[in-house]
Amino acid sequence: MFLKNDRMKTCSIFGSTGTIGRKALEVAKDSDFNILAITGRSKADILIEQALKYRPKYVGISHEENYSIVREALFGEKQIEVVPEDEIDELARLDVDCCVMAVSGTTTGVGPTFACLGHAKRLAIASKEPIIIGGKLLMAMAERNGTEIIPIDSEHSAIFQCVVGEDRRSVERLILTASGGPFLDFEESELDAVATIEATLNHPKWKMGTKISVDSATMLNKAFEIIEAAILFDIDISKITAIMHPEAVIHGLVEFSDGNVKALISPPDMTLPISYAMNYPGRINSCGARMVNLRDMHFVEQKDWQRRNIGLGYRAFCENKSIALTMADSIAVSRFLDGKIGFTQIYEIIDEILNQSPTEEIKSYDDIRSIIEESAYDQKKRIE
Repeated sequence: MFLKNDRMKTCSIFGSTGTIGRKALEVAKDSDFNILAITGRSKADILIEQALKYRPKYVGISHEENYSIVREALFGEKQIEVVPEDEIDELARLDVDCCVMAVSGTTTGVGPTFACLGHAKRLAIASKEPIIIGGKLLMAMAERNGTEIIPIDSEHSAIFQCVVGEDRRSVERLILTASGGPFLDFEESELDAVATIEATLNHPKWKMGTKISVDSATMLNKAFEIIEAAILFDIDISKITAIMHPEAVIHGLVEFSDGNVKALISPPDMTLPISYAMNYPGRINSCGARMVNLRDMHFVEQKDWQRRNIGLGYRAFCENKSIALTMADSIAVSRFLDGKIGFTQIYEIIDEILNQSPTEEIKSYDDIRSIIEESAYDQKKRIE
């Protein structure tokens, strides 16, 4: 077991080397958090730099070769313990005020997300997969163990802020916005010609990791976010819609039963929702961007291919195939980034896998692990 810390305002940051994790470290420093643990995987040099700068007690690395590199680099740092992959979940059981979950990847964050419940007072979560995969079980276990969940994703942060203080029964509709990514204005017939890997990763508004950039371009990101919203806010998925908003300054809207609509407006800067999730119900003076132009805000109609791809979220959720959706997307995106398939084939692979996947019945965390293992094996076999 790891040593526990009795100081207030402590945090751990899982996925500290990614885009969200790096911003979370800055927010933690500005908010006077004592950082107990950080974790990473592929970016050993960044993790070493962070360890020396922020001086956490524990540095977790979920990559065997990089573990040796990090351990050797921090060998002389007596106050820092380097933790291997098989002990990452144990790091999540540190008693902290806030556990930031910003791990990318289909299943990497699921274990530590469940492990932190009952140990972290608050789970500030950016990782989509643990919410989609954990579903109602995750929310029920968090409530039972006294861990508050606050979303970091800009759209869900917007919805959260709009419903604070409101009677949830009065919520009529949740509206998530989508910038449309780099291919907002293209018809499906044009995509394979323009949607190169480089173009797909070049998001016009947000600076994001590789996979989420692809998901944003295909609109699968919005499909996932619709599932997340249904789970996080315990609302019928038919009451959740997505609209295209190229400027990406309106992040979410809530329509109430009396006809009033609340919206959250802010610059496309992830520092803001990260800070909100970590400091709620307080707010700190942010080093994030400020609004400079409220004149140009537009909404545009979805293309047929965008609407179809977003529809995968409704379908997977209603058919109880959310794990299959996340696994299928991960496989399809990897094949696209490896140059093995074209952009439009991402949808085709996911659609085919969903057609062949069984309904998922989840009553325990062991069920989740079994489904993930079986799904990963079956899906790889289908596309080989």
